[in-house]
Amino acid sequence: MNDTIRQISENLVSTLNNSLGIWYLIILNAFGVIAICCKVVEYQSKKRTFAFILAMSSQVLWVLYFLFSGDFLSAISCLITFSSVMIFTQREQHKWARSIWWLIGFLLIQMVMTVFTFKSWQDIFPTLAGITGVCAYYCIDMRKYRATSFFYALFWLLNSICKGYVLALISDASSLISVSIGVLRYDILKKPKLDELD
Repeated sequence: MNDTIRQISENLVSTLNNSLGIWYLIILNAFGVIAICCKVVEYQSKKRTFAFILAMSSQVLWVLYFLFSGDFLSAISCLITFSSVMIFTQREQHKWARSIWWLIGFLLIQMVMTVFTFKSWQDIFPTLAGITGVCAYYCIDMRKYRATSFFYALFWLLNSICKGYVLALISDASSLISVSIGVLRYDILKKPKLDELD
């Protein structure tokens, strides 16, 4: 199964490269650059809703980036995180979205998809990123959200280092720095206000 996934991903990259030529790299890098901008601003947001809008935009762009790169597990991890964000943004308005079963369900989906798309030991990092991402966006409290997001950004950083994604590495390093600054600004140096927990 893993050999089949590897073959499909290699064929996808080859086909895109041959059919689009230089536009393949331009489109691929455009996805990454815009995603970087969304992610950096996300961790500086005081409002949970605005942070989630930026998070969803970033996740969609990274799904496309990793698909174009032939990395199915990383793309799926981003897609699962995106799906969880869409549900968890409804938690304050709708009772059905508050169920713990959503969290459990997304974590189980991540594990199942990992089994089917795992190609090498390096794929442990997008798996861990997917798990911590779902947990981070499940948090209502912004302090817990930023703390969990630190590990989320760290695992993506390790994934980019191991797989040689230069643009993703820039994004992940920026995200890690940004979330660290967010923790320092709002959680260590300043007492949180009630509206920052909304």
